[in-house]
Amino acid sequence: MKDTASERLRAFRARNRQYLELGYDREAAFRGLVRQAGPLEGPALDVGTGKGLLARELACLEMDVVSVDISLDERELACLLARESDVAERIVFAQADAARLPYPDGHFGCAAMMDVLHHLEEPGPVLSEMVRLVRPGGRLLVADFDEAGFEMVARLSRQEGREHLRSAATVTLAGEILTRAGLRCLMKTKGHHHEMVVLQKERPEDRHGEGDQN
Repeated sequence: MKDTASERLRAFRARNRQYLELGYDREAAFRGLVRQAGPLEGPALDVGTGKGLLARELACLEMDVVSVDISLDERELACLLARESDVAERIVFAQADAARLPYPDGHFGCAAMMDVLHHLEEPGPVLSEMVRLVRPGGRLLVADFDEAGFEMVARLSRQEGREHLRSAATVTLAGEILTRAGLRCLMKTKGHHHEMVVLQKERPEDRHGEGDQN
């Protein structure tokens, strides 16, 4: 019987080497984009666990993290990578629908989603839930591959006889949805084969202050 955790870890390392040969450092991408997003406060919500790379980077900033995913397929690998980085005690991995989460309004200091958007046919409900759950003054960051990044992933998938499926949802669309929801855009940036937008949920006093301006 195969050691599932060991097999998954070997596959993860092998994929990282393939990416590096194409000029993309996957782990550095998550680390760099999280740090580029500016000061983030916890607890943090990570939407779409996957391999747990975003949750790990958020936890490395000494925040408690709740990482949610509707699938359990890669939780074992995510837990293993978190333990390797000595941040497992800061992360709760939960199976949940990101459009309907069991937390009160304003429970989180920030919310983040990376390489998940293109899997969502209808991103609005998930983005709305992120807005609900972040407290006033908190930041939301949304990142996904740029066109070169998507082509790189698609090429590797085709080499393995698979197709990398992609919805019409984009970082630009996510930024528009969040701006219409009342968030203030702080940053739009590109790097590490990604596009990222960072927005802030306004505090009541911020809105009051704007109304007092002459």
